[in-house]
Amino acid sequence: MRLQQDTLSLFKIALLSISLCFAAMAQKARTGFDSASTPSSLPATMDVTPARGVGPFDAQQAAEWHRAAEQLCAQSRYAEAEKLYIKLLEEREHALGLNSPEIVNGLNDLGRVTFAQMKYQQALGYYDRAVQIMETSKGKQDMAVIAPLNKLVKVYQGLERYGQAEQYARRAVAVVEKAQGPDSVDMAQPLTVVGDLLVAQKKFPDAEQQYDRAVKILEKTSPTSTEMLGPLDGLAVAYVEMKRPGDAETAWRRALSIRESAYGPSTIEVADNLDRLGKFYFEQKKYPEAAYCYERTLFIRQKIHGEAAPDTQASLTQVAVVYGAQGRQSDAEPLFRSMLSAKETDLVTSVNSLAALQATHDRNSEAEALYKVSINVLDRHGFVTARKPVINPNDPPSPLLAETLDQYAALLKKMRKRSDAAKMEARARMLHGIPEARLAAAPAPAPAAGKKSK
Repeated sequence: MRLQQDTLSLFKIALLSISLCFAAMAQKARTGFDSASTPSSLPATMDVTPARGVGPFDAQQAAEWHRAAEQLCAQSRYAEAEKLYIKLLEEREHALGLNSPEIVNGLNDLGRVTFAQMKYQQALGYYDRAVQIMETSKGKQDMAVIAPLNKLVKVYQGLERYGQAEQYARRAVAVVEKAQGPDSVDMAQPLTVVGDLLVAQKKFPDAEQQYDRAVKILEKTSPTSTEMLGPLDGLAVAYVEMKRPGDAETAWRRALSIRESAYGPSTIEVADNLDRLGKFYFEQKKYPEAAYCYERTLFIRQKIHGEAAPDTQASLTQVAVVYGAQGRQSDAEPLFRSMLSAKETDLVTSVNSLAALQATHDRNSEAEALYKVSINVLDRHGFVTARKPVINPNDPPSPLLAETLDQYAALLKKMRKRSDAAKMEARARMLHGIPEARLAAAPAPAPAAGKKSK
């Protein structure tokens, strides 16, 4: 019990030390940033007071300012980019007029950069003005109106004002329908957007109508195109909410078939589809089907992202849980152990890194405490503290324990704790597969030439 309390205390100390270390590093990073880190292509601040007459009379200078503003956006310097875009818009308005279609791109730029700064009302104002200009100059049913309408939809959607977003999305549908016809392939995407917004408002029967119409349009020309994926995924979600599991399964399986054909059977797109289908089967208590989907998802994610990736670990959990639901405890247990091992590895790696950092600054006592935390986490069977340690071949210690003991022994030597260091080295050698007997039996080195052994 005392050992457990000491281990818990050391563990808390380790976590606190890691937090303090990372906080110090973050503060250093913040204070260390200055204008010297700005790329040489742009100064730390921009002079945005241009002379009059940029407009069409100085298009080259306007293009240079626009490139500079785009570079600022790429560096997340949105406030400075906004000033440039405002000046460019003012010059365009002065040269071309307040309602010229040629200023719409400038309004879109300002909408984008203000939205990035969470100035949502300003962004809406710029996009709404762009819509009005295009409707006045081109007509309300012209396809040129679609782009600014879609931008308004995205802003309202980001603000979770789905009702207003739906209004603009339906206007876009009406424009496409008028210009291209009710059965045009171009109708599928705006119909899917309307469906998504209706799902967000929990209007599932209405959403089904939009998705179903999009699917029927695409079936006439491209039934296996990836354009089918949006409405099929939407239909599956709507069907689940409407308690129509058979229809949901059909939609998701059809989407899976399209993704496998388009992207390949072992791709992330397929894994994500399998993950959704597995969750659906699990909720329906169809555990064999869920297990199949989760196992394939796990295989793909392990192959592409590696075993330690968060999505791989999530899939590992899902497989273990569905095995447990099937009563396959013997299959589930190794997976749970694997999950625990991965989390232990992440923790120990972080703790050892901090310990090494403390040691380089001669904070040896703090480093020693951290190494002890790592050892206590990894040494579940008391191998390190045993008087006569034995390795169980069926459940050996983690390979990371040997590395930790090597580092700890080096620290102990630095602290002149030679006896403790020798003990750690001996146990590390056992874990590395170097028996003590082999070391003892090794022949002594031959004396150097010209010297006689005593």
